[in-house]
Amino acid sequence: MITNLIAKLIFIIIFAGISFTSYSASKVTLAVENSWPPYSDNQGNGLSKNIIKKAYQAVNVDVNFIVVPYARALHMVKIGSVDGAFNVTKQANTERIFSFGEESLLQAKASFYYHKNSTLDFSSAKSIPDNTIIALILGYEYGDTFQNNKHRFKEVRVVTQEQIINLIRKKRVDMAIMFDEVAKDTMTKMGLAHSAIKQGQINHQSDIYVAFNKKAETTKVIKLLDEGLRIIKSRTENNTEKKAEQTLSVKSAIEAN
Repeated sequence: MITNLIAKLIFIIIFAGISFTSYSASKVTLAVENSWPPYSDNQGNGLSKNIIKKAYQAVNVDVNFIVVPYARALHMVKIGSVDGAFNVTKQANTERIFSFGEESLLQAKASFYYHKNSTLDFSSAKSIPDNTIIALILGYEYGDTFQNNKHRFKEVRVVTQEQIINLIRKKRVDMAIMFDEVAKDTMTKMGLAHSAIKQGQINHQSDIYVAFNKKAETTKVIKLLDEGLRIIKSRTENNTEKKAEQTLSVKSAIEAN
């Protein structure tokens, strides 16, 4: 009886140790694109990677990053050579291919861009004429409205943001779609004024996610990422509230004097 009890206790201790080790040693491998600054620069570093690292650190998950072009990153997820890739827009066509969590990393606006002397100014992809030549990044998503109209356009897909800007400036395309902060960051690094190309109206605003391979093994890391993102968002909100309270206290003290 005592022997059996001791054996059971040893089993429970070993099992608990294994469970703890497997959780604390959880790992995920993500592909990161190399041409979307300030979210992801040519080394894969930027706002998106920082958010993901903090989120997974909050739930004791180690992350390994592989830096590749965006289209390659998505392909690696599809074939299962990595668990996921990030800076992906969650829309109808991507949801058919990948699994997504509930929490987005960030939001990003994308606008129509033209040559600085162009008179074009479209309000939506629906209003763009047939056969318009549009510069885009290979593999990028540009919202459901564009996706539903893209068959009408002549797309010029390139690998880098610099290529898009040069195509616009040299009038080799009629227009382009670029994410606004990315366009600004790229032009600054190219030594160009932000007025070097004309920014038009907004094409879409994207919630940016990590896209995971559609397999059961990724369910755990998806849930852990959601949990981690909620934790760091909560910390940010709490810090903002504390700063607001401190500002109000200082203001009240000044007024009291």
